[in-house]
Amino acid sequence: MKDEDKTKEQLIEELCDLRGRLSAMQRNAIECNEMEAHLVESESRFRIMADSAPVFIWMSDADTGRNYFNKVWLDYTGKSLSEEANDGWLKGVHPDDYQRCRDVCNTSYQQREQFRLEYRLRRKDGIYRWILDTGNPRFTNENKFIGFIGSCVGITEKKDAEEKLKYIAHFDVLTGLPNRMLFFDRLEQAIVQAKRYSYLVALLYVDLNRFKHVNDTYGHQIGDLVLKESATRLANCVRDADTVARIGGDEFNVILSRVGEKKDVQHIAEKIIAGMDRPFCFEGIECSIGASIGISLYPHDARDTTMLIKKADSVMYQVKALGRSDFMFCS
Repeated sequence: MKDEDKTKEQLIEELCDLRGRLSAMQRNAIECNEMEAHLVESESRFRIMADSAPVFIWMSDADTGRNYFNKVWLDYTGKSLSEEANDGWLKGVHPDDYQRCRDVCNTSYQQREQFRLEYRLRRKDGIYRWILDTGNPRFTNENKFIGFIGSCVGITEKKDAEEKLKYIAHFDVLTGLPNRMLFFDRLEQAIVQAKRYSYLVALLYVDLNRFKHVNDTYGHQIGDLVLKESATRLANCVRDADTVARIGGDEFNVILSRVGEKKDVQHIAEKIIAGMDRPFCFEGIECSIGASIGISLYPHDARDTTMLIKKADSVMYQVKALGRSDFMFCS
């Protein structure tokens, strides 16, 4: 009788234990459902926030690459999420930036490291605009890599400003010719090449003869037009490999690189004199100026840039004293 009662007690205990485990399983199921609902709600909130943000936002997983782009990105490119997914977005990257963009992204994925990348992305109207793309790796609490999350901002205005500053640093704003800084750099390069290949380098120091009279008589607007036209005429007299620079005011320098013989320089100087002697006509005004040219040769007259310029400048003033358009070599 006691054994039978003991068996009943065991059954009751097992039943209670079973009920307890069942209750725990139910609680766990409820908690899982709540967690799943919370995750769905969190993801929904994230997508709402991402689509409302004024920046491009993208995400990737650990294996197949980018698999989410927010509405701002998709509206910009005019593509669907499926078209941009994986490596599809790379089709919109400018060809000149494509390989660099792919290499940086691949390296960052392999090393699980943050990256910052500037590249041009094609807009839906076909125009490329600069963006700064910043990607950050994502990890679980157990430090398992699960992909990247990134954001992009437009930097076209910044890049344009940088290019403008770079241009101003090396080119004359009025004529578009190389300025004094770039002129010195080009002259140094020409001399280095001449040393290596035994060429001549000719430096022509060009001064406009009656520019001050034109400027004072007709005003700075006509004076600026004369300078711009003079720059064009000078450039048309030389080869693409040569350099015409505006040093300042009405003074120009011409670098003839890889010259074979002195007579080749003389031919260019004659073309310049003929071109500058032609009348300038602007807004019903006709004026003539002409030019005085001093010429020095590397390595005959000097072996460094400073002396080469000094000698050409000195000879130019000798020509100018003659009172006519002409040129002269260093004696």
